[in-house]
Amino acid sequence: MFLLKTASELSVQSKNGIAIGLKYPNNFYFRLNGNIYTFIINPKFILSIIVLFIAILMVQLFKSPVDKVIYVQTPVAVNYGSHQPTIDQFIEDFNVPSPEMPLQNDQTSVVPVQFVKNFTNYKEEQLGKASNTLDKFIIERQLMVTEYLIEHKVTRVDQLNNEKLLVLNKNINELFRRLILDQMSVPPHVYAFFTSTVPLQKVETALMEQAKYHVPASITLAQAALETGYGQRVIGNNYFGVKDKTKKSKPITTTEYYTLSEYKRNKSIIVSSQKVSKGGRTLYKCKVKDSFAEYQSPWESFRAHSVFLNKQKRYAPLFTQGRDYQAWANMIGSTKYGGVGYATSPLYGELLKKIIKRYHLDLLDY
Repeated sequence: MFLLKTASELSVQSKNGIAIGLKYPNNFYFRLNGNIYTFIINPKFILSIIVLFIAILMVQLFKSPVDKVIYVQTPVAVNYGSHQPTIDQFIEDFNVPSPEMPLQNDQTSVVPVQFVKNFTNYKEEQLGKASNTLDKFIIERQLMVTEYLIEHKVTRVDQLNNEKLLVLNKNINELFRRLILDQMSVPPHVYAFFTSTVPLQKVETALMEQAKYHVPASITLAQAALETGYGQRVIGNNYFGVKDKTKKSKPITTTEYYTLSEYKRNKSIIVSSQKVSKGGRTLYKCKVKDSFAEYQSPWESFRAHSVFLNKQKRYAPLFTQGRDYQAWANMIGSTKYGGVGYATSPLYGELLKKIIKRYHLDLLDY
């Protein structure tokens, strides 16, 4: 193969007589076995293509994706002074006493649902094996979901349309209320948080987000409960403590845990601070005044939370944990303790687990 170049022609030719070339002023030709195929081209068009290609290449080379970061805090409930609260104290600040639990068996058995000709008889047989209310809920929920999937000829709940999902979620929510919440001693404001339909049914909403965006329902509910004190402190329909980067909303007081560098960087919003030692590290526990996002409705806040976790690259490791709420809680907390940084509090993950265990919210993860 060799290159032929003259004042009016540029071509590439091979030894077997095949050639491709450009001939002045605007002829493009292809020669094969002595036959020449000529095409008329517009030089301006070719030049435009070359310029466009170079422009796209330059954009890709110099493009620097920016990962938007939104930090979340737990609103201040109590001024602890110089004493670092325990997890139990923190929970009690939300007026949530330890419920008297009639459900003693922590070990629950999951019954595999097989294809059977008489589903009704199979259902009664399996429910007869339930030794406690927790087992009964798990069996009924699993049978309910399986029967629903069979009825609608799909294999996964995320294949159901919204209307059908709403019906299934409503049934699971009612089952959870009847077999779990109603069997516990639950403070009125906590019971209302999980069961009230005003301003929205949170359990059903969390189940929908779980099906659509794969965020465990227990994590969604526990975060909403923790961030709002079980619905007693909701500002601008914000259930998840998401900050307003535009700073247009009215500032409110929150608690932040900063390293020294973070403390210096955020001095403009710090109201007061104190040094604390946590896990062998020295942090600054600060009261800060900051702006938080406002939403048109509570549902919008729940959906924004799901989308936020799915879109941010730093939260991707969470979705490798499946429905394991403990793994999610351990990973979602402060980066200072190996988490992905949803919150700065070193207690955040433990508080989520405490809420989930106390009210058996993990039973909603399937």
